[in-house]
Amino acid sequence: MKLLKRKKQILTKLSTLGTMLTLFAIKSNLVFATGIGTAEVQTATDNIKRVITSIAMPLGGVLIFASIVVAAIKMIANANNPQKRAESIGSLAWICGGGVVLGASLIIARNNHKCGY
Repeated sequence: MKLLKRKKQILTKLSTLGTMLTLFAIKSNLVFATGIGTAEVQTATDNIKRVITSIAMPLGGVLIFASIVVAAIKMIANANNPQKRAESIGSLAWICGGGVVLGASLIIARNNHKCGY
C-alpha cells in the first residue's frame, strides 16, 4: 500500500516538473526567436535536411534490416512456442512503423529540398 502511494507521489511530482519544463521551453522559444534572422533559419533547415538524407537513410536501412533478421531468428527459434512466436511476429509491426516514420521523414526532407523551402 505504501509503495503504491509513493509511486503516485513520484508520478505527480514528475508530471508537474514535466509541465513546468514544457511551459518554460515554450516561453523561452518565444524570447530567443526574436534574434534569429531568415538566413539562420534557412541554414538550420538545410543542415537538418542534409542530416536526415545523409545519415538517417543508410543508418535506418541497416537498423530495419537487422531488426527483421533478429525477428526472423526469434520466430525460427520459437517455432514450438506459440506465445513467444506471436511476440516475435508482433515485433514486425514495430519494425514496419519505424520504416514508415523513416520513409516519411525522407520524403518530406527531399520534397521540401526540391521545392526550395
